[in-house]
Amino acid sequence: MQSPSAAGLRALVDDLGPVIVGQRLRRARVRQSLSIRDVAAKAGLSKTSVVKLESGTPVRLTTILRVCEALGLHSGRLEDLGDEREDVAAVHHRADDRWRDMADIGGGFLLGADRPLSPTEREEAVLGGASLPVCIVRSRLSGGRVLPSILELHAPSEVRSHPGEEFVYVLSGRAQIEVSGRVHTLEEGESITFWSAAPHRYLPGASDEPPARLLSVRVDG
Repeated sequence: MQSPSAAGLRALVDDLGPVIVGQRLRRARVRQSLSIRDVAAKAGLSKTSVVKLESGTPVRLTTILRVCEALGLHSGRLEDLGDEREDVAAVHHRADDRWRDMADIGGGFLLGADRPLSPTEREEAVLGGASLPVCIVRSRLSGGRVLPSILELHAPSEVRSHPGEEFVYVLSGRAQIEVSGRVHTLEEGESITFWSAAPHRYLPGASDEPPARLLSVRVDG
């Protein structure tokens, strides 16, 4: 027979659901700057068990208890770590569009406008000195690793290099993606994935073509 504490934990897990439980434990781990390897070692579990737990896969109660102990959390605190039921998904609407210059992300919004910009306004910003308009999509989960953005290629970007992976899909027009010195030409509907630590940059098509629009999805390393 389960002890009252185990029965209580089972009821709590059933109420929250494995996705919310995993998400809350992952956030607790990240706040403590612990890796999955660290938690697995402290809990006496395999890394696979911790990954399954954090990804929302149903696991044994003992796995949850051991991870809580490794994080210095009483299992009952899972209930008051914050109600994140709505945070299992993040949505970006057109009204959320905010455009910046990739060459100066921290320099504020294009044209100083804290609102969506029309294509004409984005072109005006480029004529005024902006190099590559970028709209950082807000549909990023809190603590998540996926960073999507929309790029509009009016001119070549600077060479970039950062940890992780990047997926680029051409929404419209034609673009060239240079990765480690090799140029890949992509038409509308085509895509490329690359290790983003490799030096890379985005190049527009021919000068008489409309600026290409790209969906860039970066996965942080």
